[in-house]
Amino acid sequence: MRTSHSQYLTMVEFMEANGDLSKPSGGPRGRNFIQMKWKELTGLLNSDSSGDPKSEDKWRKEEISTEMPNTQIILKEPEIDWNAPSTSSQPTVAPPPPTEAPPPVINEEEEWNPPPQKKRKNNLTKMFLDIDRKAREYASERDRVYEELERDRLRVREFEVRERVRQRDEELRMQGQWLEFMKEAMEAFVRFMERKS
Repeated sequence: MRTSHSQYLTMVEFMEANGDLSKPSGGPRGRNFIQMKWKELTGLLNSDSSGDPKSEDKWRKEEISTEMPNTQIILKEPEIDWNAPSTSSQPTVAPPPPTEAPPPVINEEEEWNPPPQKKRKNNLTKMFLDIDRKAREYASERDRVYEELERDRLRVREFEVRERVRQRDEELRMQGQWLEFMKEAMEAFVRFMERKS
């Protein structure tokens, strides 16, 4: 699978604009952002018909320096005519220093009024009430889930006890049958011995 020159340029431009995608940072959000950018880059690279399409994993493993030497990637710098006016041949002119603004005029007739204060108490009260309500909801949900799990555990325990009782009853029934069989066998053996003697 060959990667075309335009695909390399697209990759370089994308990484210059979005940073190095091989080094996620910022925890889960950073990894999620990097995955999203890799999908976007894969879509761009695969839409370029000059090269072969690849999966996201193969584009991640692609290194720019492996198939295309750096000498083939040409970064074009803007051409500047250094002899044109207002470049190096002209002296640099600094902007004039800012003039100081006159102090503001204060009318002695106007009374100074403090700015209106925000109602923080209501916001704090509202916030505490909201937190308390959420804590109570969480506690009731936790208790409900605990009771449900406890009921399930008791059902399983009851089933296990019933199964053990059933197995024990079956064992006792089979032992009783075995004893009856052995009793009949002993009686037959005794009759046989009596006849023989």
